[in-house]
Amino acid sequence: MPRLTGKNSKPHMNQAIVTIPAASLNDEFGFCSVLNEMLQTASTVGRSGKEFKDLGALSTLNNLRVLRSLHLHLRPKRTLEIGLCFGGSCLLFTATHREISGQPTHQHTALDPFQKEAWDDAGVVAVERAGLSGYLDFYPRFSNLALPQFIEAGRKFELIYIDGSHLFEDVFVDAYYCARLLADDGVILFDDCRDPHVKKVIKFIRSNLKSSLRELDLSPFRADGGKSLKYRMARFVGQTQLSAFQRAGDLPRPYNAPFTDF
Repeated sequence: MPRLTGKNSKPHMNQAIVTIPAASLNDEFGFCSVLNEMLQTASTVGRSGKEFKDLGALSTLNNLRVLRSLHLHLRPKRTLEIGLCFGGSCLLFTATHREISGQPTHQHTALDPFQKEAWDDAGVVAVERAGLSGYLDFYPRFSNLALPQFIEAGRKFELIYIDGSHLFEDVFVDAYYCARLLADDGVILFDDCRDPHVKKVIKFIRSNLKSSLRELDLSPFRADGGKSLKYRMARFVGQTQLSAFQRAGDLPRPYNAPFTDF
């Protein structure tokens, strides 16, 4: 693993997805036709045939671009995401695993206790439609119950994407366990970091876990190289949508480790 420099509750849909012309996406997301179609039409279907439109809970286009670029760079053996929903990021992870390794060994693990209840299995169905089920290890469970079991089983992941519940206590618990599930030099990403709950967890990591989790500059993995004025301003004030940290030291910390208020 190269060293880089530099959903537990029902989600709310607060962000509209704009239909994007096919010509602008085929080159980027042609590696997964189902994801490409989802982005172009801003729609998908569940297991019962229910159609979902205006996919506000789908990972943003910028997030998907960063995840794709980072995945190709790190070439992780195992990945984990919290929050499956419509399956956009799951399609990206599983399709990229197929591209890198070829053989399906359930390389990508996803947790979502509301996949059936809230989303009519839309994310799982999308993975099935894409022929990627062999690359997915899905758990319809709450992360605060499943993650400790992963630790007990000695599981490790090189890339983790947290996009589940946005309540502070849930994000904090996800961060606590996922940090311990990171392989050496593994990367953990948090979505919706402008949300006050998520932002508070990020402040704790920056203030108290510097020796264990080094903040990662995602500029090289963005389509614009991080050069846009809007993104540079967001980074300057610590208000980016997506934040990432790379494991750089031991976890857990010593019992007498210093504490910095955040």
